[in-house]
Amino acid sequence: MDEFAIAVRQFLLVCGAVITIGGAWKVYKEIKKPNDDLKETVRRHEEWLKRDNDRIKSIESLVITQEGIKKELNEHSRRLGEHEERLEEDKQRGNLTLKANIAIINNMLSENDKDKLQETRDEIQNFLLDKN
Repeated sequence: MDEFAIAVRQFLLVCGAVITIGGAWKVYKEIKKPNDDLKETVRRHEEWLKRDNDRIKSIESLVITQEGIKKELNEHSRRLGEHEERLEEDKQRGNLTLKANIAIINNMLSENDKDKLQETRDEIQNFLLDKN
C-alpha cells in the first residue's frame, strides 16, 4: 500500500505541478495580453499611416500636375485674348480700308463729296493714332 500511496502522491504532485504551471501560464498570458494588443494596434496604425502617406503623396502629385495644367491654361487663355484683340484690330483696319476705298470711288464718281472723304481720312488717322 505504501507503493500505491507513493504513486498517488506522485500523480497528485505531477497534476498539481501541471495545474500550477497552467495557471501561471494563464496569468502570464493575461498580464501580457494588453501589451500584445497594444503592439497589434500600433502595427495596424503603422500600416494605415503608410497607406495614408502614399495616398497623400499621390494627391499632392495630382495637385501639382493640376496646378501646372491650370498655369498653362491661363497662359493659353491670355494668348487667346491677345489674338482676339489683334483680330478685332485687323477687322477694324479692314473696315477702314474698305471705307476709304468706297470714299475714293464715290469721290471719283461725284467729285463733290470732299467732306465725306475728309471725314473718312480723319477716322483713319484717329484709328492709327489710337492703335499704333
